[in-house]
Amino acid sequence: MAILAEMEWEIEVVRERLHQLVERKLGDLTDVEVTELSGYLDQLIVKYEMTNTRQKKTDKLASV
Repeated sequence: MAILAEMEWEIEVVRERLHQLVERKLGDLTDVEVTELSGYLDQLIVKYEMTNTRQKKTDKLASV
């Protein structure tokens, strides 16, 4: 589960950076930097969800 906690921390850090960037860009969600960081955050979230799903399946199999 430590890996999930690390991933959650990274997601939160990037989410906060994205929020600050959007503020600096005056809410321009189409700015290149904003879209790139948003895409990176999306990738982190997908990776987290895949890891979490795999972990749940592994835990379920181990409990059988």
